[in-house]
Amino acid sequence: MPAPEPITHDRIYRTMKADILGGHFTSGAKLTATKIAGRYEASITPVREAIYRLVGEGLVEMTVEGFHVKLSSRDMLLDILDLSQKLLVVCLQRWSGSPAMRVDDQPLAGEPTAEEAVQLLEKILITLFVASNNKAILAWGEQANERLRWIRTYQCRGSRRALLECVTIHNLAQQHDRVRLRRQLLAHHRRCARTIVEHFFIE
Repeated sequence: MPAPEPITHDRIYRTMKADILGGHFTSGAKLTATKIAGRYEASITPVREAIYRLVGEGLVEMTVEGFHVKLSSRDMLLDILDLSQKLLVVCLQRWSGSPAMRVDDQPLAGEPTAEEAVQLLEKILITLFVASNNKAILAWGEQANERLRWIRTYQCRGSRRALLECVTIHNLAQQHDRVRLRRQLLAHHRRCARTIVEHFFIE
């Protein structure tokens, strides 16, 4: 059995970042080193180092009142969505649906969880970004997925329709149905935009 990964500041940083982007912390939530250390069963020092690293990335804000989760602004998220939609339309035109860019072709056993549905969706999006044959677009697409993951997860947790939409996009990609896939991707981005406007960053 392999030895457990040591609890370093890098490990805490990666875990905290995944939790923030995954929606496990709400925007504005206060972060205290002692509570975070208890949550991740770590000591205070690596937790503080991880928090300062997240401050540098703009995911955590440092004020006189302490550290708070600071997710992307509404306008920034809407810009990411808009560019994602435009790039995916271009990538879809270049996508051959060839075996060299296979998506997960294992049959789904029952309805996925919200996290599994988002993973299915992201596999398709990355497949399409790969089809651009442009490393910069692929790198941007991977970062966009990270930024939008918590919004998509939030939707799938609260709406079966949103969850099934991810499954539909996955299935249409397997069928190489370019026309319906494009339509479904556009609908997905519109729904994400509505969620951002209606539920987040109202101020």
